[in-house]
Amino acid sequence: MKKISICVFIIMIALSAQSQNWEYDVERTISNVKGTIKFLENPEIVYIQPDDNPNGRYISNQLPEEYRKEGLKITFSGDVGKIPPNFRMLGTPLRLKSIGVSCKEQKKFKLKKRKYVFG
Repeated sequence: MKKISICVFIIMIALSAQSQNWEYDVERTISNVKGTIKFLENPEIVYIQPDDNPNGRYISNQLPEEYRKEGLKITFSGDVGKIPPNFRMLGTPLRLKSIGVSCKEQKKFKLKKRKYVFG
């Protein structure tokens, strides 16, 4: 009996780990939105703050490493995800379609690429 309960426990942990990589429903698509890269307490937690909504936050795991710079001004497009009920997130999920910077920002932050496009 003890072995069965241990097996059930291990299976439950494995299934819950898979559920963390969830696909969200697309609420709307946004295009050419201007925003700023910000850090939440430390450089590991990065979000995009849209210029037209200072209280808004977008979280994307697609953000290129070289664009993870506090204060970087960007223009981005993508699909905005719908946050499931009873689920707390640091920001609204965003699946990027493209992200880019101006020539001025590229020089200021010494970036290699001005634009990234995601498939």
